[in-house]
Amino acid sequence: MKRIAVSLFISAVLIAGCKNHNKSKEYRVATLSKDDSTFLVLKDTAQKKLKIFIDSLDAYGKDYTHYTFLIKSDFVEGDNHEHMWSRIYERNNDVFKGIFIDSAYEVKNIKTGDTVAIDKNEIDDWSINNKLTGKTIGEFSIKYLKSKM
Repeated sequence: MKRIAVSLFISAVLIAGCKNHNKSKEYRVATLSKDDSTFLVLKDTAQKKLKIFIDSLDAYGKDYTHYTFLIKSDFVEGDNHEHMWSRIYERNNDVFKGIFIDSAYEVKNIKTGDTVAIDKNEIDDWSINNKLTGKTIGEFSIKYLKSKM
């Protein structure tokens, strides 16, 4: 009986926490012109250093426990463009395959959890998180985009 009471209490706390958490979410979007020179330079940097991402993905891409590989790319629907993140699991030559993990605001032809295939030339940014060391590399555009929010 004591176990049931404790389980109910924990469940109530978790449910209450989830309800409050959802109410406090704030989504912000950075709006840039399509020819934003700073963003284009950062994209160029990501492209120039893409070999680091490729080599790491080839070596550790199947180790989902210790590594997370992300790519930011442009998703398009009509005149709407959104640069968003996908989690990458494999590479086939110049095409990266994974799952879309971001939240689209304007582009409605993709949703979280959709399978994606991203060409090497479409990569705006990339990120490698090594959970063993706690270090993340890449993310060339993050600080700039946050400053634009």
